[in-house]
Amino acid sequence: MLGTNLALGEISVDGLDLTAVSLDAARLAEVAKMDGAIILDNEWRVILTANAHLAPPPNIPTTESGARHRTAQRVAQITRLPVVTVSKDRAVVTLYINTEQVDLTPRWTIRKRILQHLQILVELRKRFDEADERLLRMELLGLVTAREVAHMVRMGEMVGRAATAIETMLADSVQDPSTTETLLADRVFEVERLVGLTLQDYLDDQAESARKKLAELPNHQLAHTWLVASELGLDKLEDGLVPRGNRLLYQTGVHSEHMKALLYGAYPDAQRMLHSSVEDFLEVKGIGIKSATRLRFGFDRLLASLHPIGQRTISELN
Repeated sequence: MLGTNLALGEISVDGLDLTAVSLDAARLAEVAKMDGAIILDNEWRVILTANAHLAPPPNIPTTESGARHRTAQRVAQITRLPVVTVSKDRAVVTLYINTEQVDLTPRWTIRKRILQHLQILVELRKRFDEADERLLRMELLGLVTAREVAHMVRMGEMVGRAATAIETMLADSVQDPSTTETLLADRVFEVERLVGLTLQDYLDDQAESARKKLAELPNHQLAHTWLVASELGLDKLEDGLVPRGNRLLYQTGVHSEHMKALLYGAYPDAQRMLHSSVEDFLEVKGIGIKSATRLRFGFDRLLASLHPIGQRTISELN
């Protein structure tokens, strides 16, 4: 607390009285080891109280999620005094003045956080690719369950959020963003499209509403596949699912909405489409020999990429 007044006294409980202690970096660091608030005089020269417990009314609106930051924002509104919070874990310094908040985080700290988050993003993209590859494999084998779908979608959402967090940090940084933005674009390339195709495959006309629910999920819920599955309406994780075919057609290079509409009208699901012959495709009104041959070649290429369960490729063994 940068200052004191009667309003602060009404919501301040307990605390260690340090009225005679002048403010300097060493003393501030020492009293900061305690959990409670530190209250300075109105000239910011003396530490009045350390380890104080602040209890503002809980009905005051706040945009923060953490308990310490919610309290700080509410106290600033009640007392009209500047309030500073320091998050050691996130390396973030925030100043609250009335209803306003200002990020005071040092720029070097922001750059360090960007590098840390980039490492996290790279790892998340790797895990997303693994989930996407597994889902594709299960689709080709006809063994998809709700678990694979929810896990793949969950990882895609995590990649998107990690990238958004880095973009926000870049806006607060003085460093040249070009290199980082290039890496970001590479890490998130195709992720949103693949997540969208997956939702269309398994949720059909509910895909758009499911995408909104996914975006609104708190981070702690996004950490659990079963919670994501529940939000998507896929409550039984081991239930077998059959895709509509969006993902498989995308993998074969079919992007024409007209072509997809013809195939969806002729085939009830992706498995029927996947194992149809050139002659079968030619029976679909509007599909000629060139398109039928290209479809069969694309599906054959995907099926050929499957190796028997339990077998690993030479490149994976090296």
